[in-house]
Amino acid sequence: MAISSYPRLMKNRGGVTGGVRRSDVLVTGVFLTVSLLQVFWIQPIRSPWFSNSSWIGPLFAVVSVLPLAWRRARPVMAAVVGSCLWWIPTDAFLFVGYVCTVLLFFSVGRWSTSLRRGYVACVWALTTGTFGFLAIEREENRLVQLVLDIDVQQQVAELRVPGAEALLGILGFWLVVLGSYSVGRFVAAQDREAGRRIVVERETVRRDAVEEERGRIVRELHDVVGHEVTLMSIQSEAAAQALDLAPDRAAGPIRAVRETAHRASRELRAILDLLGDGELAVAPDGRGLAELADRAARLGIANRLLVKGEPWADHPQHWLALNRIVQECLTNAGKHASGEKVDVAVEWSDEGVLVRATNPSCGKETIGTGHGLPGMAERARLLGGTFDAAHVDGRFEVTAWLPAIGQAQQ
Repeated sequence: MAISSYPRLMKNRGGVTGGVRRSDVLVTGVFLTVSLLQVFWIQPIRSPWFSNSSWIGPLFAVVSVLPLAWRRARPVMAAVVGSCLWWIPTDAFLFVGYVCTVLLFFSVGRWSTSLRRGYVACVWALTTGTFGFLAIEREENRLVQLVLDIDVQQQVAELRVPGAEALLGILGFWLVVLGSYSVGRFVAAQDREAGRRIVVERETVRRDAVEEERGRIVRELHDVVGHEVTLMSIQSEAAAQALDLAPDRAAGPIRAVRETAHRASRELRAILDLLGDGELAVAPDGRGLAELADRAARLGIANRLLVKGEPWADHPQHWLALNRIVQECLTNAGKHASGEKVDVAVEWSDEGVLVRATNPSCGKETIGTGHGLPGMAERARLLGGTFDAAHVDGRFEVTAWLPAIGQAQQ
């Protein structure tokens, strides 16, 4: 896998596809089928405003139901379109008409990101729906003249308060629209609060993980540096005895003390660098990796280290994480696949550094147990990277991606 494609692959794995939901399309199809069956065979819908209005029923069915497919993707648009014909008086209603209204305006409250547009959709629906109820009342009881060719004074003179049935219908309609919208707003507020709690919990978990990792680094001070200091003490005793008994043989122990001191110094500086937020430097070169590979080979862990690209000349935290991950990979290979050769590839680029270690799978590796794999994953996560360990085609593969500082902040 090329370095440049790896960050995009990691991002795409967690991507969420927007747009129309399959469930909404299914609901829309069911409701539209029921509505078309109603207007064609069960109860046709006509309008007294048109002499031949057999077409008004199918039009109402399509316009009122079809926007449900977009109720999540475009909630305001769906509600406005779904209510655009309510001002036309009809002699019947769709069986699923109020259900569609509830779904549309619940969706406006639930998924609309603009309060202003949500209010506009509600005002539009209330206006068109109220006008439709009044138009039906006029056609049935001749209470209100709304025909455009009537004189304005005559309209005012004939205007009377609608009957109780019409008022109850308008009140119920308003409650359906505003109630559905309010419930949607309430659910959206609850989701936002839940989202805030999740963010707080994740931050708490992250801080706990940081503290845990820092505790692990403190243990490394004891395990790694303490071990090196112990070796220096033993080698110093050997050098002191050699100086007393055979001075010509003291050069070897003294040289070993010097090498161990240099190695312990690098380890100490690297660990303190991570604890001190980069105030101390770690040698930005591949000597640590080469030493790890050589020491592992001397201890019987056959390995091949391959470095590609131009290593960075800074970023000590990345170098520390890189060394620890490679060290853990070699150690795990020695424990779980003794005698098998482990291949370690390190690929550098401007975007980040990719570490991949593979060895033949002996069926002994258990993913998720112990502290090695979680520790490597935590080191990668602290730098904004990713970590994965899996059995692939008979081999155990560990992959860690450590993005550059600028890439991790994007």
